[in-house]
Amino acid sequence: MPFTPNAPQFLFENYSRNDKEWFKEHKDIYEKEVLVPMRELIVQLTPLMGKIDEKIVCSPKKISRIYRDVRLMRDGMFFKKSIWFSLMRQKTERFVSKPEFFFWINDEYFGWGCGYYKIPTPVMEAVRKLILERDKTAEKAVKAFEAQDTFVMEGDLYKRDKFPDEPERYKNWLNRKNLAVVFQSDDPELFFSDKLGERLVHDFEQIAPVYELFIKAEDMVTAATIEE
Repeated sequence: MPFTPNAPQFLFENYSRNDKEWFKEHKDIYEKEVLVPMRELIVQLTPLMGKIDEKIVCSPKKISRIYRDVRLMRDGMFFKKSIWFSLMRQKTERFVSKPEFFFWINDEYFGWGCGYYKIPTPVMEAVRKLILERDKTAEKAVKAFEAQDTFVMEGDLYKRDKFPDEPERYKNWLNRKNLAVVFQSDDPELFFSDKLGERLVHDFEQIAPVYELFIKAEDMVTAATIEE
């Protein structure tokens, strides 16, 4: 089933009330209006994810919890404003980032993309190395990003250009401390459309070469670590 206006409305009201009892009384709305559509999107994406990388785990368990981590509740807020899912390879360590395809919603926006949550420095260095060497996987990723007009590139930039002699098309990648390609919108016609899943499949397939670049960089770092 597609998302309805009840989904962002619930997230707004639940966050604003910050009341565990109210959440328990309205948990059925959360299940039907937020979790069911999220699970259905994961099901729609599963065949593509397997095609891109058979190691990607597609499961309803990849949907974030609505309760905040008690260790982060310094402001007294029990609930998250945003709910998301991240499709990636199985983590071997809890706090080690992996390249992922992600989708999120909150009471104002929604969006999706591909990247890392806090990309490890060695992996980012490997990405730069592949780009500088004009590796074919890196070239494919750069061309895929340039060929589309949905995603924008995000990630903190260095204050000064560290690669002044490189063509401009590569600097957008090389001069970032971290990297992700992201689409964000507040368009209700798109969000509530029964074609949202098809749009996600199309966009993720289009940007898959960026994921493949991340995986190659990560594999390089893993291989180097084993050799040591």
